[in-house]
Amino acid sequence: MFIVGIDIAKRSHEAVIIAEDGQVVRKAFSFRNNCTGYNLLLEQVRRLTLVKSQIVFAMESTVHYWLALYARLLKDGYAVMVLNPIQSHSLRELYIRKAKTDARDSLIIADLVRFGRCKASNVPQDKILALRELCRSRAYLVDMA
Repeated sequence: MFIVGIDIAKRSHEAVIIAEDGQVVRKAFSFRNNCTGYNLLLEQVRRLTLVKSQIVFAMESTVHYWLALYARLLKDGYAVMVLNPIQSHSLRELYIRKAKTDARDSLIIADLVRFGRCKASNVPQDKILALRELCRSRAYLVDMA
């Protein structure tokens, strides 16, 4: 089994792929938050295995930037774990070097899944997500007035 840890950002995500034993099999790489970037991510995964059940994707629920990637991975039949950022923050505190980097964060996310020390976040249904987005948009428009 392989675990793909993804550090989510607005325009570009950072990913690392590790094996079950924690061995890094694909060093951290960046991919854009668009279709081309998604294809690059899958290209890296497919170099290791074509069997979807051997891959687990893990990401933090960072603002709303994770939603498109999450939905696409699920649609394509992959297992996806969405983690609360507080969980990865706790593990980050154990590292001696406290520097926060996207590459290190993606590895921490993958390690959380590998250790089994995380609980996947509850991802709301599409209608609830749409309602949240509508509320965010309304709040933004009210603030602008």
